[in-house]
Formats: sequence, C-alpha cells, structure tokens
Amino acid sequence: MRRLRDLVPGDRRAWATLGLWLALAALLAVFIAFAQDVYQHEGFAFDAPLLGWLHALARPRLTALARALSAIGEPPVVGTATALVVMALLLARRWRRALAFALEVGGAAALTLVGKAFFARPRPTLYPHMVVETNYSFPSGHATGDLAFYLALHLLAWHTLPGRWRWIGVAGLLLALVIGASRPYLQVHYPSDILAGWAFGAAWVLGVHLLVARRRPPA
Repeated sequence: MRRLRDLVPGDRRAWATLGLWLALAALLAVFIAFAQDVYQHEGFAFDAPLLGWLHALARPRLTALARALSAIGEPPVVGTATALVVMALLLARRWRRALAFALEVGGAAALTLVGKAFFARPRPTLYPHMVVETNYSFPSGHATGDLAFYLALHLLAWHTLPGRWRWIGVAGLLLALVIGASRPYLQVHYPSDILAGWAFGAAWVLGVHLLVARRRPPA
C-alpha cells in the first residue's frame, strides 16, 4: 500500500481516477467472460431458470409496466435525449463535455450493433415474446444503451451540477437497471444479455470519461 501511494498522488482526485480505472478493468473482464461463452455457443446455467421464473411471475399489469419501461428505453428515445443533452452542452460552450457525452452514449449504441452482428445470438424461444423484436440478442441494446446514457448523465451531473441536483443521475441509473430487467421479463432477452450489456455500457462510459471528459489537475 505504501508503494502504491508513492506512485499515485495523495489527493482525492487521483484516488478517484484510480478507482474508475479499476472499475473499468473489472467491468471489461465481466463482459469478456460473457462474450467468450456466447462466442463458443456455451449456455449459462441461470438463463433458463430465470426466464421460467419471470414467465411464472407474469401478470397483466406487470406486463403493461414492463412494456412501458421497454418503450422508454428504445433507441429513438435515448437518441433524442442524448441529442438534447449534447445541444444544451454546446450552447453552454462546454465543448469537452458535449464531445464526451456524445461519444459515451453514441459509441455504446454503435458498438452494440456491431456486437449483435458479430455474435449473432438468437433471442430466447422458451416462452412467447411479449414485444416484437427482429434483431439479435447479445448484447442487449436496451441494457447497454440505457445504462450508458444514465451513467453518462450521472457523471455529467456530478461534475457540473451543485448539491442535491447531482442525485438526478443516481435516479437515472436505477431507472436504467429497471428498464434492463424488463427485457427478460418480456422474454426477448436472456438475463446474460442484460448483464453483459450493463457491464459493457458502464465500461465504455468510464473509458470515454477518463480519456475525454476528465481533465488532469493543473501541475
């Protein structure tokens, strides 16, 4: 621990940056573990039991709520919200923040499409789908895109808004988790798709944030 402190400056900003890098590495490791098994067409023992449990849990009101949550997380909705945030940052002349936010959310969405085409994992067919989906399953676009958007919003709020307003981002992160959880309930994603999407979305945002948005303290 003493040697580590000698290598890293002793201020809070430096330790926070180190923590973000460690979190990024851990999230990438989680995603790679999932991706490797999907690429090798290996299943996950927890997918089928969880889908069965969610199917047994289905109720009309819960299904309506899950569909509404899924609609909130659709790419056009997230894309429009992202464009509005970027425009607001540009009007405020926060050029670095605008670029970072666009890369954090837009890059996650673009790489998700690449991942879907590469892994070409079919959607689950154990139970009827409750919404219509036509593309591949891994990683989940809702899980990746929504977590990327709300985590980017959280980081933006934490650095630019005062006091209690910072907690808006925390509420958004909770919403992203609920939206992601609605997808296996609707039987259009395996739970592993969601977990991998969350891991990748968070890793991507942290990476962009560290490389683009987070400025180094003055010498």
